Amino acid sequence: MHATHRSISTARLLRASAALLYLLLIAYGSLYPFTGWRASEYGSFAFLTAPWPRFITRTDLITNVLAYLPLGYLFSTWLRLHIGRWQTVVASVSLSALFSVCMELAQTLLPGRIASTQDIATNVTGALLGVLLYRLLQNHKWPGHALPSLREHWFIPGVWGNLGLLLLTVWGLSQLSLEVPSLVAGNLKTQFVPFWELPGNGYQYRPLHTIIFTLEIALASLFTGGLLRRKTRSALVWIGIFGFVLACKLLAAALLLKGAVLPRLLSAEVTSGLFGAAVCIAWARQHPHSWRTLWLAALLSLAGSLQWLLHSGAMRTLNGGSGAVPLNITALAGWAALVWPLGVMLYLAVRRVVRMPAAS
Repeated sequence: MHATHRSISTARLLRASAALLYLLLIAYGSLYPFTGWRASEYGSFAFLTAPWPRFITRTDLITNVLAYLPLGYLFSTWLRLHIGRWQTVVASVSLSALFSVCMELAQTLLPGRIASTQDIATNVTGALLGVLLYRLLQNHKWPGHALPSLREHWFIPGVWGNLGLLLLTVWGLSQLSLEVPSLVAGNLKTQFVPFWELPGNGYQYRPLHTIIFTLEIALASLFTGGLLRRKTRSALVWIGIFGFVLACKLLAAALLLKGAVLPRLLSAEVTSGLFGAAVCIAWARQHPHSWRTLWLAALLSLAGSLQWLLHSGAMRTLNGGSGAVPLNITALAGWAALVWPLGVMLYLAVRRVVRMPAAS
């Protein structure tokens, strides 16, 4: 009885802590850089009656929805331990809406930030989707009751499988970044020139980008293959994993870009990176979680750090300038792209050490 009560108390504490941590994360991204506070000329509540922006970008809509979707989910997991089902739905959406309004009010006091009811509407939509996702994943519903069996059927069991899937989730988040290796990176007119437009346009080939694409695609494929319960020896299986990784990258790009520009993603760097990744996968596929994959993760960490230093305003930051990166959803994805290979390195190294027998 005491063990059950202790388990429930621990679950409540962990879920409340997760919700609070994510609230702080959103507040940081919404109010960065916390300088230049001043009273609004038209009053803090004026934005509530102002018309919606004339131009609404897909990126703004998607990022606002994605930022609040986890919040609705986390609120639901916590509140459901205290109140009923429908009360949880209403309370989760209401708390998310109230927090969104507070963030917009605070943004009226910051230069460079624009408060709008459009942001509140998209934030609430994201929170509602998070609540619906929580309801959908309950054990007595489909696909909630099917997910544990699918996870056990396809992926290695236990803590290593769970940690590996968590790292794959971080990799998926990194694909929403505006920096390489995301396919959304940079200006499409200068960063992603299709290989069939290269002759005569003065485009400068970026070998560092090719290296990053090669290592990232190969590492994502090998890491996914190593998490599968059955050993992936067949070339056909590896082609399927390779295709899955590319589909995830293209899906992330399609969320933030117009369909008409997607063909431009086949730049010289991306195309050559695909061939390089195929070579790396063939080199390490017999043992996808071996030291070879760990070396690929280490090289990706180095290449990604160099790319960040050279092209993300980090040098200005290190020199005391104003090149700091705000923690919004796309910047958070950029940090995920830097952290993810480090997490893979740690995962692979610790897992290999744990498997080693103790010295006699």
